[in-house]
Amino acid sequence: MRYTRLIYITLMGSLTLPHYAFGSEAGNVDNTKQNKVTKFSFDSSLKLYKEAREIIVNALPGEQDKAEKLLIESIRQNPNNIDSYIEIAKLIQVQVAQGNRHPYELQKSIELINEAYAIAPERPKCNFAKAEVLYYSGQSKAAEDLYAEIFNKYPNHLDTYIEKARILSDKSPQESLDNVELALRNGATTDDISQSATTALLKINTAESIGKSLKEFAKKHPDRWLWHKAALAYANTKNYSEATMAFEKAIALGNDIEARLQLAVMQYSYQNKFKPALENLNKLLITLSKRKYITHSAKSLVYAHISMANFKNKNKEDAALAAVYTAQTGFDNKQFYASLVTEYKKLNSLYILESSLKYLMKEEPDYLLSYSIYGEIFRNNKKYDDSIEMYSKAIALDNTKDDLYAERAITFYKNNSYVKALNDFESALKIHPKTAIYIYNKACMLALLGKKSEALQNLKLALIEDKNLIELARSDSDFATLKADTEYSSQFASIILGDSDDKWFATEKDPD
Repeated sequence: MRYTRLIYITLMGSLTLPHYAFGSEAGNVDNTKQNKVTKFSFDSSLKLYKEAREIIVNALPGEQDKAEKLLIESIRQNPNNIDSYIEIAKLIQVQVAQGNRHPYELQKSIELINEAYAIAPERPKCNFAKAEVLYYSGQSKAAEDLYAEIFNKYPNHLDTYIEKARILSDKSPQESLDNVELALRNGATTDDISQSATTALLKINTAESIGKSLKEFAKKHPDRWLWHKAALAYANTKNYSEATMAFEKAIALGNDIEARLQLAVMQYSYQNKFKPALENLNKLLITLSKRKYITHSAKSLVYAHISMANFKNKNKEDAALAAVYTAQTGFDNKQFYASLVTEYKKLNSLYILESSLKYLMKEEPDYLLSYSIYGEIFRNNKKYDDSIEMYSKAIALDNTKDDLYAERAITFYKNNSYVKALNDFESALKIHPKTAIYIYNKACMLALLGKKSEALQNLKLALIEDKNLIELARSDSDFATLKADTEYSSQFASIILGDSDDKWFATEKDPD
């Protein structure tokens, strides 16, 4: 997870939340009540901080909680470690912005920054953290004033160079890069500045030149994320040889998850290098298995890519097996399996998923997607009764989804059950009343049932909602009876031409 700016921060006013408790050290840490810190605890605290920072910078899925626990333990061992206070505060802010924590937890972030400031009010990093809170709480003028004050007071401090590199990367990229160089010369690590440097270089360069610029910068300042960004830039311009080299540099420097994944995807998606892609994906599985705190769903993502790589390499049995593993390792997070379903649907190859769907229906009978997709597979194979059964089970699990009614309606239609199809389209419209395609399909069913006047009325409503349906209606065989009936053919033509007269529909009645 790379740090990104918060979308917003809402100060909680007078709301008071419990302080973090760090073992026996709890609440505000002030300068008069600090315990003595031994060299051992100082070194151990610093080690824990660096380990947590490594987890955060490496963007390892699901490991943020582990990083937070390490930071809390770091503060317990050394209550004066302001870096850990600020790192937890930033972590909370990012998670709130991503929707992974409730906004009220921002108060914890503010309290942590205040505690860090109480410990080291002269440390620029603490002041910058306070300025950031002011900025995102809507007090932009106060934040700008505080930034200016800190810059003037500590013009040559490492914290100042790092902060200037960050805040100038978008609006003044060359000045940002100057501060990146100053920060590095004064002891910053590439973890401190790589995101700022990347943003600045992206602003300065064109799409064609950014890969080379990032590569040159990464050669000068080796960093796993700079090489990774260079690789992505080369891939975007289809320079796959340079992209491969850059990905491999990133992997060698420790970016052995995201860079290896992106390399594998590039190999099987664009280069047709299926064997190297599968080798990289299998290496990635091994890497994930060694990460104690990584989420199980990360493996689900990798298995989804293994499935697609095998399918593109015409290894359909292996593709189907990997799809099963995608379902099995998703546990309570099926986003990667759902994405795999979408990809196979695009390829008109849902049959690859049959084994995984059977697994899900047996092991997770409440998982709705397995029934709806099986319904589609059965329909594609003209097994309409089985398809209807699957959609009915899906609807029994959730009767609020309009698309399930619409899909079952299509199956009824293909099975020549027009009354049942009409009822399902009407159910879908009760949930989403102005959906043009549902109204259009309702008109089709009415026409097939001989309700010509109602069919024309609904067709007109559908075309009002979506003019793009005109061409479909013009050639749709479902309206054949309307076109052949002299009483209704002129009205149908007028609707298609957009000049129908409402009075035509006011006096006519369909036969009972």
